[in-house]
Amino acid sequence: MGQLSAKLVVAALALMWTGASAEAKSLRLNITADPSQMDPITESELIAGDIIRNMYEDLAGIDKDGKVIPVLATEWQASDGGKTWRFKLRRGVKFHTGRELKAADVKRSFEALLTPALKPGASQVYLKDVVGAKEMLDGKATELAGVTVVDDATVDITFTKPDVLFPIYPVRIFDTDVLTHGADWFLKESGGTGPFQFVGWKRGSEVRLKSFPGYWDGAPKIDEVVFVVVPNIETSLSLYETKELDLVEVPPSATRAVLHDTRYDGQMLQVPAAQINYLGMNQTKYEPFKDKRVREAISLAIDREGYVKGLKGGAGLPLYGSITPGIAGYAPVPKIPYDPERARQLLAEAGYPGGKGLPPIDIQATPVEKDDLAYFADQFKKVLGIDVSVKVVERATHIKQMNAGEVAFFPWGWTADYPDALYFLSQLWDSRSPYNRVRWKNVDYDKLIDRAQGEPNAEARYKIYAEAEKIILDDFGMAPLYVRMQLWLKRPNVKNVYLTPFRNLPFAKVEVE
Repeated sequence: MGQLSAKLVVAALALMWTGASAEAKSLRLNITADPSQMDPITESELIAGDIIRNMYEDLAGIDKDGKVIPVLATEWQASDGGKTWRFKLRRGVKFHTGRELKAADVKRSFEALLTPALKPGASQVYLKDVVGAKEMLDGKATELAGVTVVDDATVDITFTKPDVLFPIYPVRIFDTDVLTHGADWFLKESGGTGPFQFVGWKRGSEVRLKSFPGYWDGAPKIDEVVFVVVPNIETSLSLYETKELDLVEVPPSATRAVLHDTRYDGQMLQVPAAQINYLGMNQTKYEPFKDKRVREAISLAIDREGYVKGLKGGAGLPLYGSITPGIAGYAPVPKIPYDPERARQLLAEAGYPGGKGLPPIDIQATPVEKDDLAYFADQFKKVLGIDVSVKVVERATHIKQMNAGEVAFFPWGWTADYPDALYFLSQLWDSRSPYNRVRWKNVDYDKLIDRAQGEPNAEARYKIYAEAEKIILDDFGMAPLYVRMQLWLKRPNVKNVYLTPFRNLPFAKVEVE
């Protein structure tokens, strides 16, 4: 986008923001697209999560160092070998609606997150082993039998099998009374307990949140947070330079230029993301992917070091496994070599010498990943002789199609919501997970995930993780790509923004001077 277009966007945003008080202290940051969801029930993607976690909270959370901390619960304790958890709730917490949080709200929130008619997102995965969850998801029950309200500040949660990590799962608690407003309730009333509450969503323009003065940890020091939809990084940088944006997330495609631009000296936040990026090969949608030799050939045809250094500007690490370094349970795995000769040999053994005989295939992603698509299409043509067509799809549509298992070939990322390797292993490759977008299945793998969820000893659990990871890697169920380095620009007058491997913490403590 040219400079003139950028100026027009600045002018448009200036008009858009005139409704706010001139004295209001705002934090303004870019998002590359509208969120796919705006409520804690259907939430299941990154942009939505960045916004929603400022409004809706969990029983526990993480601090700026990645350590687990109490949030809506002040303490928790397991019994019965990890099959039952008792949580003590924080007193005096208010919902944005004005009601006080009580144990019954935890139960009602869980029930909403398991109600099929409400189209539950990621949280249903965390709750699936609660006693009665299956019956709710199957539409056979409306009450969650495994949650017992002991008193207003105490709730017991019982599972069909031990789940030793349950306290750190991100399961949003909210005032379910807001559901009386209908299917689009989240556009009419904010029902969370977080530091900010919903104001409005102008599709294609912005999502605006305002400070919640009754926040249990003290009212925020800023008046509002504005998530501005700016698909183009050049435009985001122009808005940053003209002080129309306070924070800018820099995508990998622009990292090299920003890192070497002296205008941004002292204004960068850099942290490796707890995010794996992988190349998905859906065996149910493309017959040749059922052959392990084809999947292995694809993986060996990727020059991960060159990909990170060139396309990603060096802002990342080559990834050879399914767990990011620095997360609990990570262990180094053997490197996957860039081996064109072996890749061609495998493809020929599978009956497709030089790519001949392979049916047509698209590699699909969103506009943000269009450079990655072009890179892979070129690489697979050059190394393997495969003709791959590039298909760019609008983000919400692409996510919906991946979740439905309709996309055969795609690069994608997955960011951990809690600081343990089980997040990646269970969410992405367990055949029972709705986010197993490659539709890879292995019974032995699923059994290991079940064992890990019931193993209270961390070291023993990490050994199970290693076994499970070896199964997916040995079978080339997907092709690991890289760990992304998060790069954000922050204006010098903005204080207390905490970038972690799990992205920015909620902006409760941010100051704009």
